[in-house]
Amino acid sequence: MWNRNKSVILSIAVCFIFAVLLTIGVFFGPALMKLWFVSYRGWGTEAAIEKMLILFSCCFYPSVPFAYLTLYSLLRMLFNIKKEEIFVIQNVRYLRRISWSCIVVAFITFVGGIFYVPFLCIAVAAAFVGLLLRVVKNVMQNAYEIKQENELTI
Repeated sequence: MWNRNKSVILSIAVCFIFAVLLTIGVFFGPALMKLWFVSYRGWGTEAAIEKMLILFSCCFYPSVPFAYLTLYSLLRMLFNIKKEEIFVIQNVRYLRRISWSCIVVAFITFVGGIFYVPFLCIAVAAAFVGLLLRVVKNVMQNAYEIKQENELTI
């Protein structure tokens, strides 16, 4: 039967899978993008492919540290949840980090979107997730403050 603990474990596993995929992308990203442009998109012009690889590298590699920071923060928060430490200040900090990471990635991909429109879709999605996480962070912070007040009440 599915329960909260299994859900947290699944989320932790998915975070580790994304970390592995991100690491693969760091080392093999340009080669995979070149393969995708040639095989899937049917591009044959080497100059166009090289320009796209430069644009990909200019957007992807500056975003990588923020992706790792996001994965680290998600994992720490999930481990806190697994220990049943939900409304704690550390989780508020992790949500703040994740939201700012999304906003920075939105800015990076927005600049790339000037040259390649699909990056604008990524920028809008990242900005929306960043905004959504800011709201969740504010809710979590208020819940933490209420919990602190309740602990002081006799």
